[in-house]
Amino acid sequence: MEKERFGAFVSEKRKSLGMTQKDLAERLNVTDKAVSKWERGLSYPDVTLLEPLADHLELSVAELIACQEETAESKVSLKTEAQKEEIMQSILDISEESVRRERGRGRRWIMFLSVLLLGVILATILFISRNQQVKEDGRIVILYKENLDNTRYIYLEREGHLLRLECAPEVDYDGIDPKSSDEWTASFHWNRRTYQGRLLSLRTRQGLRLGTPMDEVGASDSLYAWDGDALFGFPNVMMKIEDRYPNPAGSGYLSSYSFFKGGDEADWYRHADELLVKVDHCLGYGSYGDGGWQTADVDDDGRRELLVRTPWTEKPCILYDLEDGEVTETWLDEIPPELNAPAE
Repeated sequence: MEKERFGAFVSEKRKSLGMTQKDLAERLNVTDKAVSKWERGLSYPDVTLLEPLADHLELSVAELIACQEETAESKVSLKTEAQKEEIMQSILDISEESVRRERGRGRRWIMFLSVLLLGVILATILFISRNQQVKEDGRIVILYKENLDNTRYIYLEREGHLLRLECAPEVDYDGIDPKSSDEWTASFHWNRRTYQGRLLSLRTRQGLRLGTPMDEVGASDSLYAWDGDALFGFPNVMMKIEDRYPNPAGSGYLSSYSFFKGGDEADWYRHADELLVKVDHCLGYGSYGDGGWQTADVDDDGRRELLVRTPWTEKPCILYDLEDGEVTETWLDEIPPELNAPAE
């Protein structure tokens, strides 16, 4: 690693955090002249300062050594052996300079501590590189698919989060139907820190029923019409609880609901047999999981849409609307104010 590159990276990160060289020096208990030498590429910091320097720059040690900041939005990329060797060589260069400096000062006990810390850092980097990356082969349930600027993604559930997988070119993206609730057999890798990865293959599918019936499964209720509109512009709509089961990633329950269009008869709810939309994995606020959905005119078009609360923090709400006779489904990054009940 070049000292100039390292110094430029430290300088850029320090400035982005609004710190002066003196501010950083005081936090590390060194002189501002020492920080200036690092940033001008004249010397490396002492190896014992790598961890505190990374902390104050809001970086990991690996990011500091690699002179590259990773973000949660970055695409997952498995580090090559060459990249790992480059990081390790950089640590050795810094350690070597620290040892030479301390030898010149006659403080040989620092050499021992430096070598010991070097071993800890190397072990940590190896541990992180091995354990953040996960390779899976097996059955999956596809929850959602998304095409962004001709990059195709599918979403799964992992550890209470939405896992986003970029589809390899050989994957039949158009043949994937998340609404079918089918189970597929897939091969993919992903990162535990970013919850992003790559779908390598999608081979077969098998049907799978999720959850078990709970107390209120099968119950139904009518949606009250506001100014003649209960949902999607229809005045008569019935909601039915299809399924309910404990949230596998936290408290509360997840539910499946069906919404039916009613007829014109006085007992229209008995003739509500035209399915408008079915929603799964709805996270409720109440003790039985109810209250996790709401109707509201979100786009001010005079018709009420359906808002559904999901169990995933990355996409906490789904908006259902009726356009040209077809129900559309949009996954939102934030819970809109219309769905404002408190979380459990």
